[in-house]
Amino acid sequence: MRRPNASKHRTLALLPLTFALGIAMSAHAEPQWITLYSGDYDAVSQSDVVAGGPGYALVERPLRVDAAANGGAFALDDLPRAIDPSTAILSGAGLRVRGQRYDFAGLDQGQLLERAIGHEINVEQSVGNELRRYSGTLLSASNGLTLRESNGTVRVLSNFSAFTLASPPRGLVVRPTLRFQLAPERSGEQDATLAFTTAGLAWRAEYRAVLSKQGAACRMALEGHAMVANRSGADFLDTRLTLVAGEPNRVSSGGPRVFMAMAAAPAESKVMSADAARNPEASSEYHSYTLPQAGDLPDGSLQRLPLLNLAEGVPCMRRYSVQSPSGDWMPDRPMVQRQIGGDGETEVRTRLEFKNEKSRGLGAPLPAGRVRVFDGSALLGEASLGHTASGREVTLDLGRSFDLSATRKSTAFSVDRDGRTMTETVEWTLRNGKSEPAVVRIGDRLPRWTGWTLLEGADAFTKQDAQRIQADIAIAANAETTVRYTVRYRWAEDITVD
Repeated sequence: MRRPNASKHRTLALLPLTFALGIAMSAHAEPQWITLYSGDYDAVSQSDVVAGGPGYALVERPLRVDAAANGGAFALDDLPRAIDPSTAILSGAGLRVRGQRYDFAGLDQGQLLERAIGHEINVEQSVGNELRRYSGTLLSASNGLTLRESNGTVRVLSNFSAFTLASPPRGLVVRPTLRFQLAPERSGEQDATLAFTTAGLAWRAEYRAVLSKQGAACRMALEGHAMVANRSGADFLDTRLTLVAGEPNRVSSGGPRVFMAMAAAPAESKVMSADAARNPEASSEYHSYTLPQAGDLPDGSLQRLPLLNLAEGVPCMRRYSVQSPSGDWMPDRPMVQRQIGGDGETEVRTRLEFKNEKSRGLGAPLPAGRVRVFDGSALLGEASLGHTASGREVTLDLGRSFDLSATRKSTAFSVDRDGRTMTETVEWTLRNGKSEPAVVRIGDRLPRWTGWTLLEGADAFTKQDAQRIQADIAIAANAETTVRYTVRYRWAEDITVD
């Protein structure tokens, strides 16, 4: 497995870039690397570490290994608790691994007592204001503790305050540990790489858009950052980081789930930083961003890193929009019933539209994340942005407009079964409580059948697709206006209706 060339800032989006763990016994001068995939950010940042849980990172860690030392035995114990041990690979030129084992940490009280059965134990029990002490061999740790005392008496304690083990159970592992048995084919230290995947690490894009002017005169200043969360159960120090905008499919292993409380970040850790956002690079089916400098990602930390440099003066459209709530269902025969839904008051939504292209000041792939949109210093709303390729149009729903409302009503309907037609008139009433004029885009759906013609309203409404029409309607300040259309549906002779 190749490490990226640091001098060229190479991006290896699908290779296990190192997000290295630093072990004193195997420290290496080279930085560690990590490739971190987007997705699962909320789950990672708001939950405890889980082995096999949310978040996905590919890790490569440079090591110095002496295969001839300690009879070829080599162990690492500063691993994240969210590691997938089945993916761990130790490799190096001339290095041969004869055996490999992963030991789970066993700090849970119940697990410790189970492992201590047959061992000597000292137990304290509080009875009122009195503290009683008992010693013996632990026989059972189920439903309290069962001891055989030195005189042969068996004592059952249904509750206890504390216990002490004279000697820890054999094989007790305090931290997750990878153990390797190496073939001592040559003596002396040599370069090696430990590669693995781990959960508990995630990132997402965080954008800030500041708007000026209204309608088609809208201009936008857009800047993006990456929010990186580490709740893996391990510190990643002196680390080079590549962020990948993509979520490869993964198969859940259904392995053991290990929980751990969050640890405090080391006080002297280096903040991961960059003076400016890196240009994205294509990597197989995804896009990746490599930070130019190494830094630290302590366990329990959330860091903000440059992702998209500030783009100013981006053309945009601020639009008010209302949509018919009839859904996308397509009938298999004409719907001749008078009432089929879709009438009533409908929210008018505020939307922001722009095109992600170079000629408009953007043009870089935009990773998925949250967009916070401001009008000056006032928050207009927040929206989720999906992975957006260069050249794609973006529409963000920023929330309900307080001063605008709309009502849809079917005012007339008739069916001519012999002529195989039905006719309906729909009326939209728009109200503007603002002190300035507004334009609302009405998006309506013609749900009764696929063959239709507008008899009235074609001057305002235009066809968008097989079942949708839309109209941009201007409303004066503190006023209301009504617009209507009449549609005739027609079906073929071989189609029956209810």
